[in-house]
Amino acid sequence: MQKSDSIKAIAANLIKFRRALKQPSKEADNPFFKSKYVVLEGVVKAIDDALKDINMTYMQEATSDGNQVSVSTILLDESGEYIQFEPLSVPVSKNDAQAFGSAETYARRYTLSAVFGVTSDIDDDGNAASKNAPKEAPHNNWNGHQASPNKQASDKQVKMIHAQFGIAAKRNNQDQRQLEHEFLIKKQLSDFRDMTSKTASDLIGALKAKNVAEDKAQGNEQIA
Repeated sequence: MQKSDSIKAIAANLIKFRRALKQPSKEADNPFFKSKYVVLEGVVKAIDDALKDINMTYMQEATSDGNQVSVSTILLDESGEYIQFEPLSVPVSKNDAQAFGSAETYARRYTLSAVFGVTSDIDDDGNAASKNAPKEAPHNNWNGHQASPNKQASDKQVKMIHAQFGIAAKRNNQDQRQLEHEFLIKKQLSDFRDMTSKTASDLIGALKAKNVAEDKAQGNEQIA
């Protein structure tokens, strides 16, 4: 983090900001994880509304390098004081404009929320699904062999992950590619092959358990 020699004015204005901030309602759905979050526009509006009578503003700079997008946030005070926060780098799973745009939006929302204390996300990152996974999942992968904590995820495991995401996407009328991309961003991965064999096994177990539970809840046959 970089800052001006003094941040006295910024500190005073941040206190005023916190008093004026009204947390935005979480209205966007993540159907797979059954959670809600605040979209970037909602975060920006909550911040701008609270800053209306405060002599402080902010800037965000987005850069890309290889397969990642980085976003840094700078607080600027009327006095000339500033605080520049370290950039957040988010991996991009696909080399196309949509993937880079999605990663940048996530990074902007996440960093703004962190800097200004906006509670934009109540997603538990799939922990609820993990609780339903069979107890054997942390120890054995889903082809019957011991899961290694260091070995890279196998092609078979990656295919199984894609298959389980496909089931979830179809049930929730979602785009599978986008669903997988959002998951990879949250885990700061560029591809499922970046996982270890054990992590991939755990994910397969969590996804399969959740899909089976939702299928049963809807009165369908259990997923093989």
